[in-house]
Amino acid sequence: MSRTSKASSRKATGVDAAAQIAALFETQRQDEAEETAKAAEESEKPAPDEPSPERPAPEVSPENPALARPVAEPSPERPAPEVSPEKPVSDEPSPESVWVPELLPERQATDEPSPESVWVPELLPERQATDEPSPEPVWAPEPVPVQTAPPAILPGKPVVSQRPRLAVLGSPIGHSKSPDLHRAAYEVLGLDWEYGREEVVEAALPAYLDGLGEEWRGLSLTMPLKKAVIPLLTDIDRVAAETGAANTVLFDGEEVRGFNTDVGGIVRALSAAGLERVRYVHILGGGATAASALVAAAELGAERVDLHVRDLEKSLSLEPPAHGLGLRIRIRSFLQADRSLDIPELVISTLPGDVSIPVLYTDSTRRRAVLLDVAYEPWPTPLARAWQSVGGTVVSGLGMLVHQALLQVRVFVSGDPLEPLPDEEAVLRAMLAVAGVDAAGAPLEAAADTPGTSLDGAAVDAAAASLDGVGVDAVGTLPEEAAAGA
Repeated sequence: MSRTSKASSRKATGVDAAAQIAALFETQRQDEAEETAKAAEESEKPAPDEPSPERPAPEVSPENPALARPVAEPSPERPAPEVSPEKPVSDEPSPESVWVPELLPERQATDEPSPESVWVPELLPERQATDEPSPEPVWAPEPVPVQTAPPAILPGKPVVSQRPRLAVLGSPIGHSKSPDLHRAAYEVLGLDWEYGREEVVEAALPAYLDGLGEEWRGLSLTMPLKKAVIPLLTDIDRVAAETGAANTVLFDGEEVRGFNTDVGGIVRALSAAGLERVRYVHILGGGATAASALVAAAELGAERVDLHVRDLEKSLSLEPPAHGLGLRIRIRSFLQADRSLDIPELVISTLPGDVSIPVLYTDSTRRRAVLLDVAYEPWPTPLARAWQSVGGTVVSGLGMLVHQALLQVRVFVSGDPLEPLPDEEAVLRAMLAVAGVDAAGAPLEAAADTPGTSLDGAAVDAAAASLDGVGVDAVGTLPEEAAAGA
């Protein structure tokens, strides 16, 4: 069965992840809803000593004032039947005293009233007949009960047994820290979601997506799948369109939506390190992450970008989007010497962590330019060591990883990378503690004992302290404004 043909089945029988999601935003309103329902119930019930405005109060037979069953008013076209004086008054109301509507021609009248045509409300067993008119003949709708469900389930939504599933895909994938980061986030949010990792090569991606069941909520993508997934999506966000790459997939009913959170991860990690504006940027590498680095450079205000790549021909595809972003771009081979006297404020390396240094930078450049090395395994990379050897500023790829993962959690929870999470600062602290870094990607002295479990202690305290005094909010957003980020 194809992914498209499964969409309707997902909608009808799949995991109602939206129910768990929305509950995070509705938990604080549940008590108010319960009080409102109770108030509505009380207001709809008539007072015991007042007749209902929709139905006249029943009369009590003078022979037996204890009778609670109402005697109907006479019809304007038909006189009310008289009570036979020969019949003794008993504890039960005389059937003749109840107004009987005109029977259909084919029915024969009997001594007993037709059960279909006479509605007689039953008294509740615990109520005793009194001299006052019984309120039972007055029908009032029952209030809808407010479901007291667990915090992760939205009232009124079906509860299903399957856990929503997510995973990170790529090749190689064994080193990925995404499962630990996401599990920590969902634990803080109280969501019982499963997050794993899968080795998937580019050629196998279409078949893999087609084989996923209805329980899947979304995917995180790493190399080499970020560009390969674009033709398989039904919708992409603005950043994915600008970069031509998506690192996040959301299964949303019949839609398979793509997002790029790498750009926001870069911007937020650099902001946490104190770099909020740049003019001139070097980017090493020409793949999908390099495309995200281009967009991030534009959002940081860059005017010029030098792109250093292995394959000049393959990287020419980055020129049009760079021009569309208003950037002056120069693409150079690693083998070409850089004789420019201009020192960039920022160098972003998108290369694997185990490669040798492709570009020789002077000591002056390494001291003055901030290095963001998106690689984090092994750490430090040869390039990061070269920067650290002269006292230069290095932002670890773990900082970017945490911030882009936080935006992915936003997508999986609300469907919008710009929609903050409930208690987002606590979520970020938990993720930083698991990664063992502060908000700028600098290593912490202590890390969480066990990823995905309790996250109290020194690691969380250190992560919290790293958020203070850097001039950004809890997700590293520039003070002037979030919407331009992811």
